[in-house]
Amino acid sequence: MKKISENIFAIEPFPALYISDLDCTVIADLHLGYETIASECGVFVPRVQFEKSMQTMEKIVNKKKTKRIILLGDIKHEFSGTSYHEYREVSAFLDFLSIYFVEIIIVKGNHDTFIHRVAKKYRIEVFDTFTEKDYLFVHGHKDMDIKKVREDKIIMGHEHPSIALFTDIGVKEKLRCFLYGKAYGKEVIVLPAFSFFAEGSDVNLIPKEELLSPVLRKVDIDSFKVIGIVEGDSFLEFPSVGKLRRFV
Repeated sequence: MKKISENIFAIEPFPALYISDLDCTVIADLHLGYETIASECGVFVPRVQFEKSMQTMEKIVNKKKTKRIILLGDIKHEFSGTSYHEYREVSAFLDFLSIYFVEIIIVKGNHDTFIHRVAKKYRIEVFDTFTEKDYLFVHGHKDMDIKKVREDKIIMGHEHPSIALFTDIGVKEKLRCFLYGKAYGKEVIVLPAFSFFAEGSDVNLIPKEELLSPVLRKVDIDSFKVIGIVEGDSFLEFPSVGKLRRFV
């Protein structure tokens, strides 16, 4: 595991955190049901994400067992409702989590319309924000004044952070990544998307004002450090976002 902060570790080489003093695993942005919605829009996408998500989750629990898991929003993909396939995939995923975790906590994301209906079946509570000890867990799609946050550590998703790397001949490589840094005296940690298909925000390419999260648009994102994920292999530590911009 890679230590990000006191009591906070990234579970290598996966898009997941382990928080030792809460004994919990944290993941974000699963976007289950993505393939079905894409096909309804006329775009064929192989239906591999659910199986891949289950396999990745199984590897995570085998690597680090915890009593609790926090899902930081966008468990499902469709905005306007919940399709049959989406409901089935979310239910199967929660079935799986129920085997390994004593407690499942859901922080609602902007895609999670009707998530309460599925969560109720498993007696899982859904929160707009969740706080415990010195931690604030949010999805990240809503604006907030970080200076007024009482907790010392803010854990969020939504941005789907990634970095763009280029070869000598200009071929672009995209790596999902963790972002972490300080803002107004708080520690802010942004998780990569768990989803296999979720398009990431290349934080070393796009201007700060074009970031997805209104929270991140207010901080000095260039000072944040980066941990890239090489799929199925390892983590790669990079300089700050600002330094990465100079190499593009």
